[in-house]
Amino acid sequence: MTSTIPTQAAPRDPRIEAAIARLLSNRDDEIEGTFCHDLFERGVFDAALFESLVADMQLVSSDAAARQAHRATIVWIALGVCRCVFSHFDVDDGYRIVNLDDALYSKWSGDYFERLRELLD
Repeated sequence: MTSTIPTQAAPRDPRIEAAIARLLSNRDDEIEGTFCHDLFERGVFDAALFESLVADMQLVSSDAAARQAHRATIVWIALGVCRCVFSHFDVDDGYRIVNLDDALYSKWSGDYFERLRELLD
């Protein structure tokens, strides 16, 4: 007689769990203090929060199970950020990023956009 012991999934790295929690907080753009809230609701691009958010998305993407489970959230965030920047430059759109100056736009066009694109590949 063969004994079958149910196998449990290996515990996930607590850093990935914390990154998932922060991604989910950003997914609810009504939560104050998140990058998505600042950008989507207030029109403020907080570069430090963006860097942290991208690091979280990269960490979650580095784990196959986490990536599969949270891919839609990563896509939603990345596309939402792109939409905000594109809307800022659309003269027919009333949305504006209040702190999008030349230096921030240079970072966006030279680095930030590419990092989001890599996450979507």
